[in-house]
Amino acid sequence: MTRLARLLIVFSGVAMAIWLLPASIHIVDWPSSGPARVALFAPLRTLWVALAIAAVAAAVAFGVRHRGKSATVSDTLLSPFALLWLWTIPYLPWLPDRAPVLLALAGPLRWGVAALALCGCLLTAFRSSEGRWRSMSLPGRRVLFVLSLAIYLGFGLWSAGEVGPGADEPHYLIITQSLLRDHDLAIENNHARGDYREYFGGELRPDFLRRGLNDVIYSIHAPGLPALLAPAYAVAGYRGAVVLLCVFAALASLAVFDLAQMLAGRTTAWITWAAVCLTVPFVPHSWLIFPEIPGTLAIAWAVLWLYAPLPSRAKTWIWRGLAIAILPWLHTKFVILLAAMAGLLFLRVWRQPRSAAALVAPIAVSCALWLGSFYWLYGVLDPQIPYGEFPKLFVLFANIPRGVLGLLFDQKFGLLVYAPIYLVAIAGCWVMLRRAEQRWFALALLATVLTFVASSTRMYMWWGGSSAPARFLVPILPLLAPMIAIGFRELRTPAARGCAALLLVVSLLVSLGGSLFPGHLMLFSPPHGVARIVEALQGGSPLTLQLPTFAQEEMRAPLVALVPWLLAGVSALMVIVIAGRSRHVTGFQVVCAGAIAFVFVGAAAVATPLPEGRRETSARGRSDLMHAYDGPRHRVFSYTRRTTLDTPSVLDFVTFRVTRSADEWSGDAQRVAGPFALSAGTYSARIWFRGDVAPRGAVFLTIGDRVQIARSEDGALLNPAELTFDLPVDASVVAGASDPALAKAVAQVEIVARSVVPRSERPGDARAIESIAGRPTAYIVYTDGQTYPEGGVFWTRGTHAGTVLVATGGASTLILTLHVGPAGGSVRVTVGGQDRSVTMAPDQTRDIVAPLSDADRLVPVTVEAPGSFRPVDREPGSTDQRSLGCQVRIALR
Repeated sequence: MTRLARLLIVFSGVAMAIWLLPASIHIVDWPSSGPARVALFAPLRTLWVALAIAAVAAAVAFGVRHRGKSATVSDTLLSPFALLWLWTIPYLPWLPDRAPVLLALAGPLRWGVAALALCGCLLTAFRSSEGRWRSMSLPGRRVLFVLSLAIYLGFGLWSAGEVGPGADEPHYLIITQSLLRDHDLAIENNHARGDYREYFGGELRPDFLRRGLNDVIYSIHAPGLPALLAPAYAVAGYRGAVVLLCVFAALASLAVFDLAQMLAGRTTAWITWAAVCLTVPFVPHSWLIFPEIPGTLAIAWAVLWLYAPLPSRAKTWIWRGLAIAILPWLHTKFVILLAAMAGLLFLRVWRQPRSAAALVAPIAVSCALWLGSFYWLYGVLDPQIPYGEFPKLFVLFANIPRGVLGLLFDQKFGLLVYAPIYLVAIAGCWVMLRRAEQRWFALALLATVLTFVASSTRMYMWWGGSSAPARFLVPILPLLAPMIAIGFRELRTPAARGCAALLLVVSLLVSLGGSLFPGHLMLFSPPHGVARIVEALQGGSPLTLQLPTFAQEEMRAPLVALVPWLLAGVSALMVIVIAGRSRHVTGFQVVCAGAIAFVFVGAAAVATPLPEGRRETSARGRSDLMHAYDGPRHRVFSYTRRTTLDTPSVLDFVTFRVTRSADEWSGDAQRVAGPFALSAGTYSARIWFRGDVAPRGAVFLTIGDRVQIARSEDGALLNPAELTFDLPVDASVVAGASDPALAKAVAQVEIVARSVVPRSERPGDARAIESIAGRPTAYIVYTDGQTYPEGGVFWTRGTHAGTVLVATGGASTLILTLHVGPAGGSVRVTVGGQDRSVTMAPDQTRDIVAPLSDADRLVPVTVEAPGSFRPVDREPGSTDQRSLGCQVRIALR
């Protein structure tokens, strides 16, 4: 291939990617014959202009510095951008119909392709200046500790502010409060007082399975973590506890770095730190209120002590014994880790009796007190007594196979799904086992890992409840870190190094993407559902349906789903091995070939989803098509009809239909069918009923928290009943009925789009939607972050201008009741674009009346307060830290 041809391929790939930036593709129907796809493209003239520019750029690049080594280097630097041709795969006419998973390349995953191309360019630049890089020295452990702490504190405090404590976190915090305020572990009075309202907004009930002596309620959660957090909580509350956990995580990362540096040098130590301490599951557990991170710190120290030179002072071993003696107080399951680490450390120092005694003494005292605590609280020496009958029913050896597969491969909780970098640990372990000087160390680590994993996966709920991925594996990550360090150090070929680098980059990107938007809970998925992060990345493909999930008792289906991806992994490995033997192929090209093989083999090997999954995918595709459609700015192409579509034809594809039998009704009259994810626009809903007799009652459509947007008259209904409604913003719509008998009679619900507001003209996403009292089809839509909704009433945020949209429901008058705090002044108000500003005294309440016309179906209202206050500063006993401006109550008549 000539140099000019290569340049044309690279630049035309960039041009195609630019043209496809606003493009998207959607499965709008999926019969047994195959998926029906509709694509949205930018106008063709954009493509021709981009290709013309690409041709000129290629010619210029060919003509400039076309002789000597510099031309070769520049061509190699640009060649990775040929990967952007992968963006076109989902838009091909035949292949994606046979392998619909490839449609994921048209979603957010396409940026992964672009990132891979950029990494290839950076790698080429690095190689061209490798001598300069080698002369640079990496910073040491102090910089690493500060950097680790800064990262964990930044993301941890951000998450604390955006999300707050969830799952078991509030239960650990309320034990902390009980220790501080009552000096005991009895939590019933703390729950009764509502102590948890300092950090938790919902209702929190005591988490216990068996009462203790004298009928006292003790939490099933161990008291070790609350005892550690007590000083920090006493100083700074919930955020103080988060800060302390971040310090523990930074100390653990420092121990991982120190051991990796001893084993493989400073450069590899930094890579190992990134691979272990910046990826899932170390992140986000570094800042979550769980016992895993303190346990990880103790294990990280113990593993470091196993390899580091032995200290001679007995006092040092006392402190080491105390450090690991805390493990059972953090969680009963950590007893296995305590036994393993104590035994291994004892084997190192048994020839030094004083040191051995110093190590064992605090561990023995701690274990005796730990067992005694159960006798003191429950009257028996049984660590499992707080869990009642749960261990006998749900902690079984029969659960181990499912738990192991889930902890490794589950789409929501699997370690290798979120951090494939841990595959390097397998290679590192193999290398360590083959070397006599490291064999004992490797066997000790491996035996501890296998024993702890087997013990943890005996639990039916191996995923740990509402947790981030692989929570139960966090304490053993320091045991895997030495294997990763050795694995990285022993990478000899460019292909092996490139594969390890790719696995590391993917793991870091998953961790970063899951942590950057804490409010989206990307790393927290429901146990019986699909992975949120995969759902966000899948685009128009059915990827979530074709990845395994083991969070169910039945194992056959997830095993079948896992096999194609294992086959894809083996195929990718074979491609890498074969291609890596060629001297004419660079390491980066080998890695790309392996990655492409994995994607294509996996996409081709997965089974076609079941009919229910195909209906789910096509319904999502229709919703996504509506959401992405931007009117004349898009060129719409149907692969089934093989023609471009005008707006009426596009609307033909966005009909939603649900048909069900009488026994499929859930029993909730308020939710007969739906939710239907609709975009802003005008719709008609038709509801059919069974039987020949005309049903009586009313049917309605709701969005948000039971906010009605359309309702039929009560009485005899037509068959079908038809409702027309407008949606001002994108929302999920549910069909309901006035009584259970009418709901059970519903046979089919159909929603047809009459018009869709182009994406560029929509007012924005709805943060919340609330009904307006007295008007069944009137409601408030909150579209910005400058308001605090409170059930039909809202406060503006400080002195920021807050805007809401009011769906008037046919009312003739809009009434705003304003109330300001201690800062009076001019309150700026606009209603439907008209200035309605008023001047108010401190703590004054005032009404503004605005007439409405028949055309005022959706009225924007903006309010900006002259000052702000915090309720906690004005109301005794208040814990409300919000900065409030003006309260607005909306009424219609």
